Amino acid sequence: MSDDDPIAEQILDLFVYAPIGLALEARELLPKLADRGRGQVALTRLAGKVASDRGQTEVRKVLDQVVSIVSTVLAGEASDPPPLTDDPVVTPIGDDEDLPIDGYDMLSAPQLLPFLSPLTDGELTVVLDYEQQHRGRATVVTRIRQLQG
Repeated sequence: MSDDDPIAEQILDLFVYAPIGLALEARELLPKLADRGRGQVALTRLAGKVASDRGQTEVRKVLDQVVSIVSTVLAGEASDPPPLTDDPVVTPIGDDEDLPIDGYDMLSAPQLLPFLSPLTDGELTVVLDYEQQHRGRATVVTRIRQLQG
């Protein structure tokens, strides 16, 4: 075996030198690696909880709609039940003429957010009430509450 053999050097690095280096550095390296691992697990658990909570909220909305539809059908009042899922095509939900934002029902949440900042506290309350009664978009509700302080 010659000193110029790169494969032999790589094998020595992998099976001899790296384990020796690891053994010498393990005392300092292991606590740091454990801390990083704990942080990553905590972050992953938090992301899982947020996703789970969001899923539960969506399931509750669908179940509430189903219960509402079933109760209306059983009461004999149903004509056309509302859709159970969000439509990509935005259709007017309620009477948005009294709101301080023109065409409110036709705007998606990201389109709506810039219109909220210039509103007064009273106007924000009106929009918040309307949003909670109709679409209940968490993004819009949260932004209004942030602006109200």
